Amino acid sequence: MVMTADIQQDSKVTTQVGSRLYKTNPNLEIRLVCVEDSVANTGFRKISAYIKTIHQNTKIAYIPTFCKGSWVNKILRRTKADFGDNNIRNVAQWMAKGDIAAFCSMTQSSPDVYKIIDEVRRLNPNSYIMWGGIHAIVEPEDAIKHADAVCTGEGEFAFKIFLELFKKGKDYTTAPGFWFNKDNKIIKNRNLPLMTEKEMDELPTLTYQDGEFIYHRDKGFKLLNATNIIDYQELSYSTVWSIGCPLHCSYCANTKFIEHDSAYRRLRHSSVRTIINELKRAISKQPHLSAIAFHDDSFMALPYKTLEEFCKLYKAEIKIPFAVYGIIPNYVKEDKIVLLLDAGMNLVRMGIQSGSERILEFYRRPTTLKRIKEGVAIINKYRKYMIAPQYDIIVDNPLETPDDIKATVDLIYEMPRPFALNVYSLRVIPNTQLAKDLEGKGFDIPSITKYYFIGYNKTMANCLIFILTFWKMPKWLYKILRKKIYSIQTEQPRYPILFMFARLGTFIKRYLNHMRFLDFTHNLGKTGYYLTKFRIVKIWRHLFWKRYHLVKQNLKVKT
Repeated sequence: MVMTADIQQDSKVTTQVGSRLYKTNPNLEIRLVCVEDSVANTGFRKISAYIKTIHQNTKIAYIPTFCKGSWVNKILRRTKADFGDNNIRNVAQWMAKGDIAAFCSMTQSSPDVYKIIDEVRRLNPNSYIMWGGIHAIVEPEDAIKHADAVCTGEGEFAFKIFLELFKKGKDYTTAPGFWFNKDNKIIKNRNLPLMTEKEMDELPTLTYQDGEFIYHRDKGFKLLNATNIIDYQELSYSTVWSIGCPLHCSYCANTKFIEHDSAYRRLRHSSVRTIINELKRAISKQPHLSAIAFHDDSFMALPYKTLEEFCKLYKAEIKIPFAVYGIIPNYVKEDKIVLLLDAGMNLVRMGIQSGSERILEFYRRPTTLKRIKEGVAIINKYRKYMIAPQYDIIVDNPLETPDDIKATVDLIYEMPRPFALNVYSLRVIPNTQLAKDLEGKGFDIPSITKYYFIGYNKTMANCLIFILTFWKMPKWLYKILRKKIYSIQTEQPRYPILFMFARLGTFIKRYLNHMRFLDFTHNLGKTGYYLTKFRIVKIWRHLFWKRYHLVKQNLKVKT
């Protein structure tokens, strides 16, 4: 939308935009929500902190559309019950009180955002609707159908420019970093350059129990506190230190970020002191945290000297375990692993995706099987110091031949134990390179929007993948079952009961892996809170957690 006239009313400037009037109001109210599954969205917490810094009259809330998890719900995939019309109305009523109603979501939550926006418009036609986050960046063509403005890149500085223009009644549709909907015509503005590391250092600390609200299904909004965080996010603090990824995997939303700005392939991060201060602040607010979780896309790609500085401060000032969930096999180096172990790393997660070179090439993932096996071997070498490592696998790809699937299953069968698998049934994020590649080959793959929670194909191949996470069966039995692996395009028997027990075994094994370290980052509930509060966890880890201690003189440092 664009400013069409300035009208004098009661000594205030009123901006007419389309059929709506916006009075200039330096104290306008912004309502900002994250519609997602948890309270751990780092990007949302970052921009919400920034917006509240530049405009104090901002209310922030989380709208978890998933049910609070339990082990039974996870096994039976019941964590996504319909959000329901009553909850849509309750959220919309809260949002409609804002002069600006801003939404953040991932693509799988976008259908709920559509409904909330529709209801907000009915309740308050003058509320200005904005949409940011992953979905708005990946599929702005969809988001702009529902919102007045869509943020298509890093939003902090772009929003500041927009807000200054909006509050003064000026033409805010010139603000960079946004698409605007004017009279059903779309105005597409360029994005601002990516933040520099100096600018990242100067951002306010991420919101964390700073007056945010959380919506409870059928109960309304409540102030976010330590109890809510435990209910929805376990006893871990999730963050992202480095931004960017050197790879260009076709299934990843990063492909859209890189399309907007190729500089996104370069890793950027705040200073070590800044991230350490962020973690210290989180621990001061939630003293019973079990661990810190880093969700960087490529944590191990950080230079050795940077990691060395980080580990020195982390070991001295944080002193609780941390997990690294973003590891690319190409960057797994033994010197970095032992450095991080010495500082307190107790869990790693690495992307494998497939055991087939052909499928890895299709995913445009520049990682060879040789490099995957080398990365797994390095991690396994230090297994006694860590919770069983997690590896990501993608299944149910219609392009896979039986040989491709067997290659993946064979890789899993031969991998050194222990390990856990994060198994994902292939879903397509719209507008990604994968979506284009599959469409070009004539395949109709379920969209992540509509089918994110549809279960796996209960084939023998998928049963085997889950079973092998907790039991390396005898070779003779494996060879028999392996013969029952077919392409998912092929008519074949389904094994729902075997599949249910295979998933159950996976969850039990993972639970036991974490309990060996009394780590509660994977287990919902308050048991871990009380064990930490009464120092049981601290005593257990002191007595039974075998820590790795770095001997520098025996370590050949690499970069």
